[in-house]
Amino acid sequence: MKLENERLLIIAPHADDEILGCFGLINTVKKNGGEVFLQVLSMGGYKKIEGNRITKEDWKSELLEIIKQLKIDDYDIAFFDDEIQHIDTKPQQELIEHIESNSKISISKIKPTIVAIPTIFSTHQDHTYAYKVSISALRPHPQKTTHMPRLVLSYESPEYYFWSAYSEFGKFLPNFYLNISKSDLDKKTDALNTYSTQMREGQRGGENIISLARIRGNEVGLDYAEAFHIHRLYM
Repeated sequence: MKLENERLLIIAPHADDEILGCFGLINTVKKNGGEVFLQVLSMGGYKKIEGNRITKEDWKSELLEIIKQLKIDDYDIAFFDDEIQHIDTKPQQELIEHIESNSKISISKIKPTIVAIPTIFSTHQDHTYAYKVSISALRPHPQKTTHMPRLVLSYESPEYYFWSAYSEFGKFLPNFYLNISKSDLDKKTDALNTYSTQMREGQRGGENIISLARIRGNEVGLDYAEAFHIHRLYM
């Protein structure tokens, strides 16, 4: 897959998930002349564990810097609330319709060829909820008039994987690996650090990203890789 002239839509529960799971994919599509769109489902003000107040404006300014850095073509935030940031408090049908047709970068409007969604194997309720509404929005059926992307894949949620409530039903099993160079991996860690409001000492950082990329690379004989699970692919 050369990923030339593709139109990629990333559905992210929150701003920064696109970097953790899809930086290499974004970078590859853009390098090959494609377009990238980012649908963030929720952003809001909240209090960090350490007690400092984070405002939605702080977080959005970081997102806008990422949009500029990665040359993302357009973005949308479904819910931009002061206090409520958990999307599992939102009506499921409202989110499905937002992804399908109501967002300015909805599936029906931008007609993506690739859609990347979060994996269901996560302990974070927003990630599992985002997976469910995304799958519903992307489900094929004969009467559906919405554009159907030819490639649908889920990306890793490395921070929330090992204690996933869904582990009893299986685990994240990659069947698509994207080769990523060490220089691009360094750019990925720099991009993540742009989200300074989201950093947690001992939980996030360059070492964790590099370690996971090395593990995924070793699984397929590469130095480093990003891993995905393909749900649908047709040529």
